[in-house]
Amino acid sequence: MYGYEIFHDELMKNLIESVHLGQNSHAYIFEGKKGLGKHNAARLFAAALTCSNTDIAPCGACHSCTLAKADTNPDIIYVSPKKDKKSIGADDMRELEEDVAVKPFSFSHKVYIIEDGALLTEQAQNTFLKTFEEPPEYAVFIIVIEKSTILLPTILSRFTTVHFSEVSDSIMKKYIMDKYPDEQERLPFLIKYCGGVPKIADSVINDGDFDSLRSGALEKLFSLISTDKLSSFTLQNYLDENKEKADIIFDFWLSFLRDIILIQTAASEEIINIDKKDSLMQAAVKINSQNAVHISDKIINAEKMLSRYVNIKAISMWLGLNTTKI
Repeated sequence: MYGYEIFHDELMKNLIESVHLGQNSHAYIFEGKKGLGKHNAARLFAAALTCSNTDIAPCGACHSCTLAKADTNPDIIYVSPKKDKKSIGADDMRELEEDVAVKPFSFSHKVYIIEDGALLTEQAQNTFLKTFEEPPEYAVFIIVIEKSTILLPTILSRFTTVHFSEVSDSIMKKYIMDKYPDEQERLPFLIKYCGGVPKIADSVINDGDFDSLRSGALEKLFSLISTDKLSSFTLQNYLDENKEKADIIFDFWLSFLRDIILIQTAASEEIINIDKKDSLMQAAVKINSQNAVHISDKIINAEKMLSRYVNIKAISMWLGLNTTKI
C-alpha cells in the first residue's frame, strides 16, 4: 500500500481519508501483536500527514514523501531509548516537549512516532501529559505498542486507539506464497502456527534451526509430562543446553499442550501442529487434560520468570519440580 508493507488496507484507508478531510486527531495509539506491521503503518500515516499534496496524500512523489520513505524526513521523529538506556524516561520526554515547541521544518505536520510504548516509564508518561495541555496544531503523536492497557489511563483517555487485529488465513496465504513460493508444502502448518501474524512467518522460514528445535522440543515434551522423577533432570539439562532459545521452547511446549487438549476433546481439526499430529496423539494418551492445563500454567510462569532475567538453571529446576502431575 503506497509502497509500504501493510496488512490492514481498509483501516489505513480510513486513517488517510481523515488526513484528506482535515479530521485527523493529534494523538494515536497503534495497538496489536508484534509482527502485524504497526511500525510500517505508522510510517505510512506519518507520510500522509506530512505530504505536500493533502488531497491525495501520501502522493509518493513530493519531496516530503520521498524523505518519509527513506526515514529522513526531518518532520517525522522516531522516539526510542538512548543507546545506553533500556527505557524512555522523563528526561527524554522533556527533550521531546522542547522539540514540539519548534515548528515543522517544511511541512504541515510534525509527527512523533514512539516506536515501543512499552518502554515508556510511568514518569515519562506523566511528563508526556504536559505536552497535551496545549498541543500545537501541527503536532501528531503515534505510540506503537502491543498492549495499550499497560499505559496510564490518563494517556489512554487522550489518545485515539487504533487496533491492528490478526489477519485472515487468505491474507496469510497470499503473503507467504508471494514471498516464499517454495513453502507450499509447509503452508498449512505455517498459516496455523502464525495465527494471523504475517511477520512470524518470516522468522520461522528464515530460521535454519526452527525445524530441529521444534522437533527436539516435541521429544522433550514426553519428559515434561512424564511421571518419572528422573525426567526432570533430563529436562533441566535440555533447557540449560538451549538456554538462548528457552523462550521459543516454552512457546513450542504451550502449543503442543494446547493441541493435546484439543485432541482429547475431539477437536483435532483445530490443532496448530498438524504435521506432528501422530506424536501428539501418543502424548495425549500419557496425560489427562487437567494435567495438561496445570503444566501449561507452570510454563507460562516460567516464561514470566525468564522475562525477569531469572537464571535458566533456576527456572528449569523450578519447572521440573512444579510440573509434577496433580
